[in-house]
Amino acid sequence: MSLLTGLVLLVLGVFVWLFGNRMWLLGAAAGALLAYGVTSFFHSLANSWLTLIIIVVSAIILGGLGFVGKAFAKVIAMVIGFIAGGAVVIAFFNLFAASASFWVWIAALIGGLVGALLLSRFLDWGLIIFASLLGSMLLVRGALTAFNLSLVGTYSTLIVVVLSVLGIIYHARNK
Repeated sequence: MSLLTGLVLLVLGVFVWLFGNRMWLLGAAAGALLAYGVTSFFHSLANSWLTLIIIVVSAIILGGLGFVGKAFAKVIAMVIGFIAGGAVVIAFFNLFAASASFWVWIAALIGGLVGALLLSRFLDWGLIIFASLLGSMLLVRGALTAFNLSLVGTYSTLIVVVLSVLGIIYHARNK
């Protein structure tokens, strides 16, 4: 089951990393990454069908929110920015195998507020930055999950940072 979950995250990560400057795709990525991050804190959900279902449903709901939210673009951008910011923070803590402590949730809340502010004030650059971050996180988490790799810590973080920088450069050149 972890192979299928990892492959779903990996494929979504590739799409987000390459084409993530679209609000609906960014929403789907934020939903998937947040769902994966939250379910990974609950060991009873690890490697189950329920984890995969939660990830897919979260991606569909937030992707749909980004797709139909054209009329409320500013509000939708803030909501997706909040979820994306929180998801990125939780994913970074997951890379270091941190447990779901009070401080992780406080950091996720602060990351969510920063994400909402970033997407509401600087939509184009916010999309570029979050597409790169979320795509890189999904790629690394998907690869680690699918192939049972144990690059927790410094190496996986370094890969995420390098992929994020490359993604920002890629999207900025295509802007």
